[in-house]
Amino acid sequence: MTAYTVSMEHIPPLLELWAKEYDVHVPVRDVDGFVNFSPWRPSAEIAWDYDVAYNSLKRFFLPPREDLLRFDLAASTAEPVMEAPLQLLFGVHPYDVKAINQLDQLMDQGTADVNYRKRREATVLVALTPEHVSDLAFWSSVGADSVDIGFDMYFTRISPSSFYVEVLSPKGEELLLARGELPRSTLPEREAAKRKKAAIRAKADKNGISFPWKQTPKLMSRHWDSPLWRNKARHCLSCGSCVMVCPTCYCFDVREEADLDLKGGRRFREWDGCMLPSFALVAGDHNFRPEARDRYRHRYFRKGKYIFDKIGELGCVGCGRCVNACTTGIANPMAVFNDLWEADNHES
Repeated sequence: MTAYTVSMEHIPPLLELWAKEYDVHVPVRDVDGFVNFSPWRPSAEIAWDYDVAYNSLKRFFLPPREDLLRFDLAASTAEPVMEAPLQLLFGVHPYDVKAINQLDQLMDQGTADVNYRKRREATVLVALTPEHVSDLAFWSSVGADSVDIGFDMYFTRISPSSFYVEVLSPKGEELLLARGELPRSTLPEREAAKRKKAAIRAKADKNGISFPWKQTPKLMSRHWDSPLWRNKARHCLSCGSCVMVCPTCYCFDVREEADLDLKGGRRFREWDGCMLPSFALVAGDHNFRPEARDRYRHRYFRKGKYIFDKIGELGCVGCGRCVNACTTGIANPMAVFNDLWEADNHES
């Protein structure tokens, strides 16, 4: 992997150049202190020190609502709709890269999701080593503290005015060198980047699940009938906030809508979530998960076992977004996994 040293003053001109070809999005802090990925402007102040963006990045690959096809009722024809603008996401933390890598695998299983794949292929990912760790985050304890695939460039700040930049893809190198050659990183700079990553990982290690994360699937299998599910779910509002902000939840509903003139219409999909009462509702008014307990348990089995069974990783990257979004304080996977682990030890 090639590495370069990039000065802080070199970055705005690079972003300006990239923005001529790509929709560039960067982490920006709003007036209320929340950070979100927003379109880059020359006047934008990049939140270099952000701990977690409020909304996940899945919306860039799986929009909250998107048309799938347009149909003509008179001609009995249908044409697929596929929008995949060139986009560049700058400043993505490793746990969010990990989440995108998971979506890449999951959306390709079975019948591949063509719309997702087209958007992903049209995207350049520029990773960034965090400067701070959210009090709600536990990414280092679930295997999401580092990534070596899925990004095109990886920036690590090694001084107030410079970055150590690892390049993974030919596209990443082409974009990084678009304004001319840059100095290759030296061994001391490489070591400085390693120390920076180790230091932030040490901070993250202070908060996490209290057992090896790969044991989570077996732990979940032992606790299908745990009283924890009902006790926690009593406080659930079934609002779905936790799954909407989650970077690895990808469920959607597909609907059709006719135009007002009844000559045509569209098929579209929009985000759905397993915590919503209507999610498992089917014909005949039958609901496979009618109680909040059923939905609550399903979410954690999805995070702790079902995704693991598919790709060998937990369906949670420990970003803490769900913890922040839940108004009743019951959405924390780390807390639930630790409670189940403690119950195991208490029983033994």
